[in-house]
Amino acid sequence: MSLLDTSQIACEYCRRKFVPKKRWVQKYCGSPCRVAACNQRAGRAHPLESQSAIKARRRKERGRTPTAVATAQASPATEEILAAIGQLAERMTAMEQLQQQLLALLLPPAT
Repeated sequence: MSLLDTSQIACEYCRRKFVPKKRWVQKYCGSPCRVAACNQRAGRAHPLESQSAIKARRRKERGRTPTAVATAQASPATEEILAAIGQLAERMTAMEQLQQQLLALLLPPAT
């Protein structure tokens, strides 16, 4: 390739035609295409993809979309655990109320 050679080649990522620089063998038209190609090879998300889009895509890949989760029924053991957690929360609330009453009896009011 001579210095006056202005032949164009296609970018390996976006396929646009560009005139390569003379310093090295250039595969991509610029840094954005080079970085995007590297991310694609590594299996990373596109840097401009929003976080919500990434999460939705991953949920879909795992089969955890809202409709898939809704169709899966909770097992009886899960329901028993949730009931026990509810009872425990009620007991803790009652215990906190008793603790406040006891503190009110033991500590004289500040004057």
